[in-house]
Amino acid sequence: MKKNLVISIATAALVLSAGPLHAAGVKLTVLNPRGAITLPPLAAPNARIAELAGKKIGFYWNGKAGGDHFWNEIEQELKEKLPKTEVVRYQGAFDLGDGLAARIAKETDAFFYGVGD
Repeated sequence: MKKNLVISIATAALVLSAGPLHAAGVKLTVLNPRGAITLPPLAAPNARIAELAGKKIGFYWNGKAGGDHFWNEIEQELKEKLPKTEVVRYQGAFDLGDGLAARIAKETDAFFYGVGD
């Protein structure tokens, strides 16, 4: 983005300084093509869970190729180290949406979110 903007400014400066436009007092205004961005309100992170043993942990994956191998390995490691810990899997689009996020929050004690792309 910055590279394109610098090239555009340099090109405009060359054009403006090369001919009669420069003499006519043309003014060049560079605008941000993304416009104004309004950030959503920030929320503090939840408190850490002191102990994962015996907890219900959710895994979310968007179904991209190879992700199942990753989550299988993570689940196996958790079960070896914390045998009483339960894993619940969720799958869907990149964006959870408010409904699924609320459901996962209600059904699990901790949550891992991992998507491809």
